[in-house]
Amino acid sequence: MALMNIHQLSVIYLDERDRILVRFNTTQAEELRLWLTRRLVSRVMAPLREAVGQLETRRSPLPTDDPQTRQMLTQLRRAQAMQQSDFATPYRDTPDKLPLGSKPLVVTQLRITVQADGQLHLGFEERLTDQADVRGFQVAMESAMVHGFMHLLEAAVARAEWGIASAHGQDISVSGEEWQDPSAPKYLQ
Repeated sequence: MALMNIHQLSVIYLDERDRILVRFNTTQAEELRLWLTRRLVSRVMAPLREAVGQLETRRSPLPTDDPQTRQMLTQLRRAQAMQQSDFATPYRDTPDKLPLGSKPLVVTQLRITVQADGQLHLGFEERLTDQADVRGFQVAMESAMVHGFMHLLEAAVARAEWGIASAHGQDISVSGEEWQDPSAPKYLQ
């Protein structure tokens, strides 16, 4: 499974499919597409949040053994990342290459690895019974991209109304104003 470096991403809930479509534009001008189902998202949100906390802990020069300290550090880094993220630049819809084809992967397995170099690697795999080959790819994200991805994923989950809890134990929900605006930020560069 080749490691891809992300340049831009889009995360949007599609009501007619009841799935979240994630598209990654790589630094090599390739686009990788995948579907996230409610079942998968409900299983991976807590491990993803834990991995983000571990990532920030490794980046911190201070001891962060206490879970509350780790959570506060993660929230601080997320706020910093959100201030610096570019949600205004439109997602580039015309990729040079689609290495996995135009049909998005239906993710059945997600591998999450916190790297010592301060990156988070996410390995997406599609293992279907009627399919001989496993399709998949792995992406590398720096801290700011990880926080942007989590922000967009949580916004898509809120729009989906799947009843998946936030990091604070509350259902992820969306205000009426956001709900009425389907053009709310869906990409990160």
